[in-house]
Amino acid sequence: MFDLETQIQSWSDHLRARGNFTDADISELEDHLRDEIEDLITAGLTPDESFLISVKRLGNVDEVSHEFAKVNTENLWKHLFIEPVDSTAKKESRRDIFLVVIFALLAGTLIKIPGLFGLGFDDPGADHFYIKNISLFILPFIAAFFMIKRKANRKTWSTILGVFIIAALIINIYPSFSPYNTETLSSLHLPLLLWLIVGVAYIGKKWRSSQGRMNFIRFTGEMLVYGVLVSAGIFVLGGFTVAIFGAIQIDAEKFMENYYVIYGACAAVLITAYLVEAKKSIVENFAPILAKIFSPLFLAIMVSFLVVMIITGKSPFMEREFLIAFDLMLALVLGLVLYVISSRNNQQPPNLFDYLNLALILIAFVIDGVALSAILFRLSAFGITPNKLAALGENLILLGNLGGLAWLYVVYFKGKCDFIKLEKWQTGYLNVYFIWTAVVAFIFPILFGFY
Repeated sequence: MFDLETQIQSWSDHLRARGNFTDADISELEDHLRDEIEDLITAGLTPDESFLISVKRLGNVDEVSHEFAKVNTENLWKHLFIEPVDSTAKKESRRDIFLVVIFALLAGTLIKIPGLFGLGFDDPGADHFYIKNISLFILPFIAAFFMIKRKANRKTWSTILGVFIIAALIINIYPSFSPYNTETLSSLHLPLLLWLIVGVAYIGKKWRSSQGRMNFIRFTGEMLVYGVLVSAGIFVLGGFTVAIFGAIQIDAEKFMENYYVIYGACAAVLITAYLVEAKKSIVENFAPILAKIFSPLFLAIMVSFLVVMIITGKSPFMEREFLIAFDLMLALVLGLVLYVISSRNNQQPPNLFDYLNLALILIAFVIDGVALSAILFRLSAFGITPNKLAALGENLILLGNLGGLAWLYVVYFKGKCDFIKLEKWQTGYLNVYFIWTAVVAFIFPILFGFY
């Protein structure tokens, strides 16, 4: 069934993804589009007919974007640095920068507080404590930042902060015994679980909608890209600080170790979240562009790997370390697939990247099936352990995700469904990841006696 609001939102998102428009520009164009649609509906046309005709009258999105860029290139880059002219927008911008500074200081201080009670970085058992809690030191402040921006109600605040508090209590109350398998699994899965909670704060009132969830997927990709750049800048600044103070015989390394690294890391995360959110009309290009560059390269490497493995008869899947690394690679491949999907205009016909995406999904599906058989063999040969069971669950979930996307791509190519159905299915599948990460983080320790 045709959903007019979803189509308008998709059109606006595609404009934003071109990187040539500010939010104000997009709002103005969207107003023109809605006026056209309303006039045509009044004249007797159906909503889908009115939408298609109105979009055509406004012009092809890529052409509009290209022409806009010709006359507005300088303004695009200045938009990164110039304060808004509108007084309300200016006030909000300054408030956001203030929040980033305050929250970075609070997060860094929160990390330092355990040291006051004899749990510094060099103390016995500190590594276990900090690994378990690192996401709890930073992610609540990112969630708070977005709840303030979205003007979240009291119920949202209490629910999201309540989840963080409960997670902190459970993860720290649970005992842990050597060889610490369940503790390690909890430490790895808890940040993923809490990041999805941050997603609820980021999406705001639209957290149930597929479009809102897809926006969060885009945001996550941009966070990764910009996080690397911001972190590199902070690292270079730290090295420069040590060098110039060393030139006047002052050793700044102790300060760097005790303060700069901690507060700098917290600042990097919060600055990245602020930049991606505040300047998304420009930076939303990066993750999809990188995905389109690397998707064919990953496809070529994975096909070559599968062919060589078949010819030589050698399988690395019996090695535990390789299975762990392979799961990370599968997650990366899935990320590439999602960011290609997220940058696509739902109204466009199938293109080259759609077929490359399907090929990448299929080859990943085949290799994941081989890895899954190896995990099942290890379970039958060596017995059930927390790590093997977690790996089994994750591979099954990834297999289901890849299989669902492959099937919907085939149906789409046959013209039996709209492309937006792929987005809705994928964003709905986030619930599966949420449930599984919660199970591994909180249920596995109980099932396996905290070992």
